Amino acid sequence: MPSSRERTPTERETLVFPTPEAAQEFRERVGERLENEQRPGIGRTREIVGDELAREFAKEGEHVQLINQPWEHTPAEHEEVQGLVDVAFAKDLPAAVRQAKTSPHYPRNLDLLHDLLTGEMYDALRQGRLNQQPAWGYIIVTLILLILLLGLFLWFHYSLA
Repeated sequence: MPSSRERTPTERETLVFPTPEAAQEFRERVGERLENEQRPGIGRTREIVGDELAREFAKEGEHVQLINQPWEHTPAEHEEVQGLVDVAFAKDLPAAVRQAKTSPHYPRNLDLLHDLLTGEMYDALRQGRLNQQPAWGYIIVTLILLILLLGLFLWFHYSLA
């Protein structure tokens, strides 16, 4: 769902955290997990961001469930939760959670808030190129394989001669 307005890079940089330092700590934690848990051919970036964001919700005393098939939300719930996303970006996550608790859609709105924030934060991290792994390992392995193949070719060529 598109945001009610386009966020500036500074707003996206701070994400939903009260300070730039808290946002940086989150990015570092996500980056470390991405580095440690990514496997070739398996892209879990969005799941890792969602899991770390769920930890932030837990710090506020709200536990979200990571589910494979999300609930069907009404247009009114989507509209309300977009407002909660705006509160999270304008203030911080605790303010958005406090507001969500006063809603008749609580706790469903927290589930949707988590989903929308995960998408927005994933996009922000992707734009910051945090989730891109350096290709040096693949380049080195490729070069070693090429050298081995060349060696086998030369050995085979000269052994027949």
